[in-house]
Amino acid sequence: MRSSTIALVGGFLCLCANVVVAGEAANFKILKLEGNSVRWHRVAQSQPVVSYSLVSGLREFQGARNCRKMATFDGLTSSSNLAQAAVREEIAAAFAMWEAAAGITFREASDPATADILIGAQGEPEGWAFADVFYDAASTEEIKPILRSLICLNPAKTWKIGFDGDLQRYDLRYTIAHEIGHAIGLDHPNGAGTIMGYRYEEHFRRLQTGDIAGAVALYGARGPSSVVADSAAVDGATDSNPGHPLSRDANNLGSRALKARPN
Repeated sequence: MRSSTIALVGGFLCLCANVVVAGEAANFKILKLEGNSVRWHRVAQSQPVVSYSLVSGLREFQGARNCRKMATFDGLTSSSNLAQAAVREEIAAAFAMWEAAAGITFREASDPATADILIGAQGEPEGWAFADVFYDAASTEEIKPILRSLICLNPAKTWKIGFDGDLQRYDLRYTIAHEIGHAIGLDHPNGAGTIMGYRYEEHFRRLQTGDIAGAVALYGARGPSSVVADSAAVDGATDSNPGHPLSRDANNLGSRALKARPN
């Protein structure tokens, strides 16, 4: 299994994917890991249902890069003086933005052990935020299936909810939305003006045209009566977590980060 990390550090920093001409025109970039485009598994052309959860304790993930050790958000919320209920609302709102944009559905998992996307605080703090993506390198599909993604935030940084012009504190919703983009198969585009841009800015708090175009390129447009398929339909199990589908042929992909603006 291989892994790759995508992070948010004083701006946004991620692994860069190759861009097709259409993507450049629309200001988005598809994530490529070892030359492979990746996305959540689709069954019989139905849209995927991807579960997410906050980690409930200290966890280690073999093969991950920046999110190899993750802890709960308790320390992060306490040091930033944020209510845990408000943090959960911001995370849910970030997922809702992507769900409204394209043919992919997100559901909060009742058990973190079964979640497709796990979110937590870095056990070894650095940068601002990162995403690790694991995918099935042995798949015969042209676009390889993502098997699990990790999103981790630096608990040593000060976080906030909303914009106030202070770029030394990052907005949770903006940051999580950026990392979700990596977690579903998008990279940093070449230009600015999108949530997926590699630098943190406070000009907009919603997905922009390029963000939406990238999600639609991977998952199609969202329809009112879209057929959904649970991502757990992917065969296989994790050696460390039999409840989640990580096969022995999975590649622990790459890493992406959000970068801070220079002072």
